[in-house]
Amino acid sequence: MRLITLGTGAGRPTIQRLTSASVLEYEGELFLFDCGEGAQVQFMRSPLRWGKLSAIFLSHMHGDHLNGLPGLLGTLSLNDFPHPLKLFGPPGLFQYLEVLKSTKVLWVNFPLEVKEISASGVILETETYRVETAPLNHVIECWGYVFKEKPKPGTFDSEKADRLGIPFGPLRAKLVNGESITLPDGKTISPNEIVGPPKPGKSFAHCLDTKPSRNVEILAQGVDVLLHEATFAEELKKEAHHWGHSTATDAAQAAKSAGAQRLILTHVSQRYQSGDILLKEAGEVFSATELAEDLREFEI
Repeated sequence: MRLITLGTGAGRPTIQRLTSASVLEYEGELFLFDCGEGAQVQFMRSPLRWGKLSAIFLSHMHGDHLNGLPGLLGTLSLNDFPHPLKLFGPPGLFQYLEVLKSTKVLWVNFPLEVKEISASGVILETETYRVETAPLNHVIECWGYVFKEKPKPGTFDSEKADRLGIPFGPLRAKLVNGESITLPDGKTISPNEIVGPPKPGKSFAHCLDTKPSRNVEILAQGVDVLLHEATFAEELKKEAHHWGHSTATDAAQAAKSAGAQRLILTHVSQRYQSGDILLKEAGEVFSATELAEDLREFEI
């Protein structure tokens, strides 16, 4: 699992930072979180492949998180995108797309499955992962997301299996899958005799835009990586909260309260050339903090 932050700025694109867009890569699938202006260009600059995109998750309907969507969908259509694409976001998303289609701004030639979010909970689930959402605390309706890999089977003790005479093939596979088996001699063997405890899956939380919110801590509980907005430094805390945003210190406090393993700061105001002050302030509260840059890769 890895995260690539395509755009890391707030409000409008600058030379240093384009607007919000991040891709989570997991087992060959790509998941795009927000789609700010220029997202498709950054996609082409990255090592990512269009055809691996499975779903897009939009936090809210502000332009710096949304304006890249029409261009991206149009480019996917021109490139003969090979499979259905899931699109999640707040109410108004479907109407927004219909207006673009009716005015001939947008043309999509592949199945686009649009789901408007109306409540907290699981919105996407497969055998290997699930995605959950909860509302954040912004000036308009805004949703945070957490991607959770499901626990993996524990380590199979091959030497013990050999000693017990368990043949290679379906019987060993059943044990790995949590099923008891019966050997030809009538002996029953349960999975916990051969397979170690399940290995916890990896997890990633996407929380922007928001001022401090209890739901951030709920979504990011124990995650490997929390990607959180850090629009302003602490000296502008009052302004940040007024506009539904967080300071870097707010983000660090959220990561600490949630028990996250790592914090990555993003959504940096254009007033900060380097973002060093944000990294410094957050690091004083939560040491495992990093600062996102456009096209930076983070292994999870």
